[in-house]
Amino acid sequence: MKLAVHGVSDRGLVRPHNEDCLLVEPDRGLFAVADGMGGHAAGEVASRLAIEAVREVFEEIPEEGDEVIARIQAAIERANRNIAERILSQPECRGMGTTLVMCVTRDDRFWVAHVGDSRAYLLRGDAIRQLTTDHSFVNELVRLGMLSREEAARDPRRNVVTRALGSGAPVAPDIYEDRWRAGDRLLLCSDGLNTMVGDDEILRIVREAGDDVGRAVDELVAAALAGGGEDNVTVVLAAMVPRAETDEQDDQPEDTGVIEPPEPAERPLARPDGEDAPADC
Repeated sequence: MKLAVHGVSDRGLVRPHNEDCLLVEPDRGLFAVADGMGGHAAGEVASRLAIEAVREVFEEIPEEGDEVIARIQAAIERANRNIAERILSQPECRGMGTTLVMCVTRDDRFWVAHVGDSRAYLLRGDAIRQLTTDHSFVNELVRLGMLSREEAARDPRRNVVTRALGSGAPVAPDIYEDRWRAGDRLLLCSDGLNTMVGDDEILRIVREAGDDVGRAVDELVAAALAGGGEDNVTVVLAAMVPRAETDEQDDQPEDTGVIEPPEPAERPLARPDGEDAPADC
């Protein structure tokens, strides 16, 4: 078996620019999505600082699980501190912050960590399961029985997060650990996907794409745009797929690193008719 990964970010059909950022490094087993907040250019700054912190801390993946968890916590702390320091040095960035969901994989094990309402889903067999719990105001109301999930999806406060990076105060990530099984799919996304596309539809799209993770990601983004594209949408999909006999021993991953945006004039909106927008970060 081998791990196939693809990631795409799109600004959507409403927002003037993309405040999401993603990291896709299959060779190191490192993937992440950050959804910046703060408006203007500040959200873009916060999400990029978070992704850069993850990349810096995980120059290599540790052998031991305890060390992986320690590195995850260190990455969260560094991202939080770097964003807070940028706010202090640049007052125009005041109010910025970001969510973060990340995956670290080593051999047959993987770890998922998150802060905020960006999500991780595990698609295993015929089921889809949300691994993360939204750190959001409406999710707290759902947990307390004050809102149904259907009401929460329409609530005007649904974008209010209760935990994010950038305050400078200590932030504890939620961490989940598991082992890969043949056929597993792990999906990381900003809320621009799950607010436009339901879990059942996500499962259907990924299953129908089979081992073609690029097709699955592109169709998920297209579905979010077809549903209204009200927010930036970022999707990273990792799949444990059979290794073909013709695969080279030293396969080079198709997508690696922080995806750089083109100049603003070259960043048209993606459309649900299949015309792709460039990946943004």
